[in-house]
Amino acid sequence: MDKVFKVGIFGLASNEQNTLGSIFKLAASRSRQYELVSADQRSAAEIILVDADDANAMNEWRSFSVHHSNIPVVKVTKGAMEDSGTDIHLRRPLTLKRVLEVLDKVTIEAHKYVPELVVGGEEVLDDAASAALQDAVQSAKGASKNSARALVVDDSLPVRKSMEIQLGLYGLNIDFAETGEEALDYVKKPDNVYDIIFLDLMLPGIDGYKVCKEIKSNKISKNTPVVMLTGKGSRFDKLRGTMAGASVYLTKPVEQEKLKEVIKQFLPDATAVNA
Repeated sequence: MDKVFKVGIFGLASNEQNTLGSIFKLAASRSRQYELVSADQRSAAEIILVDADDANAMNEWRSFSVHHSNIPVVKVTKGAMEDSGTDIHLRRPLTLKRVLEVLDKVTIEAHKYVPELVVGGEEVLDDAASAALQDAVQSAKGASKNSARALVVDDSLPVRKSMEIQLGLYGLNIDFAETGEEALDYVKKPDNVYDIIFLDLMLPGIDGYKVCKEIKSNKISKNTPVVMLTGKGSRFDKLRGTMAGASVYLTKPVEQEKLKEVIKQFLPDATAVNA
């Protein structure tokens, strides 16, 4: 699913603004796209570019940020500055590669948007997508951990790895199980209190329906939301999952926005800290 991110600017000469417009048009075929917004629409922007070499632009941005501190900022500068803390830099001159790499990084770290990461998908990635995915891996590893715990139950290694990255971006502590039996061993341990469980329907041994029923009958995990992951999408399958106690039913390959909605619904503290 394509996503267009709105970009607001403070400062930047007209030729640089034209360059950005041209770059965004050239990148219009990507899953991750960008568009410039006018000055009166900057409050609705999802990314802000500010000319760090222009004192007036910096002052105007600082005044703006008092009421819009939640919008991630990229500082455009001639100097070769390293990113540190919350500061992200884009070095002049503005080239297609530089602009897209920096903005893609922001969408991954600030907005948790990784269209290259499809849970249960089998897409072949091009160079740009592979680079963005590597950024996501590093962002997941570097994300500050919170107290939320998740259990992912799936016999597919690619699914487990993609969930590790996706959930890692939100700072979750994650355990993994390949079978239903292994999942129940995790759940029944008194010290393992999970905030959410992602459960594949088709598992070797005990299937996901039976595992879900066991989870819901256990006093430790009975109130834990269970998100059923499956390649099937029939209404009967969803009904069975609901009757077994599943909170949500996601069909693989899982669209990232739907996974993000689930995390926001059941783990609002995680999204608030890392969004």
